[in-house]
Amino acid sequence: MRSLAEPAVLLRAALAGALSALACYPRLANWTQRKDDVWFLVAVMGWAAFVMWAAVFAWHERHGGTKAFPKRMPVNLWLSALGLGLAGALLSFYFGDPTLRPLAPTDFPRNPSQWIDHVLFNLALEQLFLCFAPFAFFVRLLPGVKQAAIAVVLFGLLVFALKLRTSAAALTWDLVLSLAFFRALASAVTVWLYLQGGVWLVWLFALLLQCRHWFAFAP
Repeated sequence: MRSLAEPAVLLRAALAGALSALACYPRLANWTQRKDDVWFLVAVMGWAAFVMWAAVFAWHERHGGTKAFPKRMPVNLWLSALGLGLAGALLSFYFGDPTLRPLAPTDFPRNPSQWIDHVLFNLALEQLFLCFAPFAFFVRLLPGVKQAAIAVVLFGLLVFALKLRTSAAALTWDLVLSLAFFRALASAVTVWLYLQGGVWLVWLFALLLQCRHWFAFAP
């Protein structure tokens, strides 16, 4: 726990948390109905992001054995992330989105402006919350990297299950299992990319997944 209080860790976490909060601002500004609440929400997001980034900077490299922000990566890793992102975007667009869109319509941007808001929010907070910070937390507590990776996938499934519970639509078991399978697969790919190339590969993969929404904007 002492590593969390290191000045270098706190400084990097404060900078990353502030950037994450600012990136979340556009979506928060369009989400809340009360404009005077926006900066309070941004402050809450900034504090949460600061805590999560602190865990990443304190524990990821020390216990995970890899860098969260590597300076150099082989070209084949970039190509792998590119191929996986394109394949995931096509699978999501043709198989996942038609089912998920009625269940969670606010997760799908309706125009290019909203798409930018969603991308910034996804890269700044969602990946941090669902992958970077949980991995740092679990790799600190569990005996190995593989166990931590599995725990991250299970954590993602838990969050997904809680989200499905808020849906007003009736869900059948076969639909729930199918959605859970694809969610676990996406989470496993994300964690694998994170372990291979850190944050950069995960952001590329997530960006490519978000690019599928441009097909829905076409007239």
